[in-house]
Amino acid sequence: MKYIILALLFLILYPLLSYGQIIDVHLHAYTEQDYWVATARNGFPPAASARDLLEKTIWKMDEHNIEWAVVSGNLESLKYFTQADNRFIPSYQDYAENLISVDSFVSLVKKGDIQVFGEVMAVYHGQTLNDEKYLPYLKVCEEYNIPVAYHTGGTFPGANATIWKKFRLSFGNPLLIEDVLVRYPRLKLSLMHAGSNFYENTLRMMDQYPQLYADLGVLLWLHPMEKDYAVKFLESAKKYGLLDRVMFGSDQMIWPDSITASIRFLDSLSFLTEAEKRDILYHNAKRFLNKGE
Repeated sequence: MKYIILALLFLILYPLLSYGQIIDVHLHAYTEQDYWVATARNGFPPAASARDLLEKTIWKMDEHNIEWAVVSGNLESLKYFTQADNRFIPSYQDYAENLISVDSFVSLVKKGDIQVFGEVMAVYHGQTLNDEKYLPYLKVCEEYNIPVAYHTGGTFPGANATIWKKFRLSFGNPLLIEDVLVRYPRLKLSLMHAGSNFYENTLRMMDQYPQLYADLGVLLWLHPMEKDYAVKFLESAKKYGLLDRVMFGSDQMIWPDSITASIRFLDSLSFLTEAEKRDILYHNAKRFLNKGE
């Protein structure tokens, strides 16, 4: 009986163990002071606290052989997560509308306390990445080869009626940040959620600008509409030779089970070869994050 149980466990776990190493370029960090709790999503219970999220995210990273994970948050949350596990790559998120000073940003970049700039939440603040307040930070990122991750697409229904009153869906269109890519041609920039409903514009922009990447984010798990965008985006990215700049990101927010769901959904896409899945899950992000390749 023991061997039968072990065999069944192997059959269940083998698909998850067979991916090889993974890089998740889209996770979130919190402290207890800024942690938020919501209801279950797709049957995934939310973590009960920032500590619970940290522990469960690390558990998921162990389960799925995640070598590195880009974690976005304010400076306090980044310190909290990166001190707990050195696989977390700190990414400064402008959750508050006011950014830290440029001098502080440079200092933290030099110390390695900021290794990615993002999630840049301009659209939540009623702006785009073209807003002049971001330009000095983008200049620093280009100079120090710091990748930038920028929110595109939508958000939770009704969010702009409550928390994010300045949010507008139209600001999530990737075409609106084209001037940034022209101004900073050596800047590595990722469109989070691959543009979501604007995925066709993401594809066109990626074809035009070779420094532009995309991460899949919530497209892999949050909503049937988003999953539909993911399939259409990936099919077209394959057709047009752009898969080498598509990256895996789960955007776990407060639902750590979404990490597993995201990996499983990506693996279920039969039109992608195993080599293409490996590139999306690992190799493309390794290049984007200056980890080689």
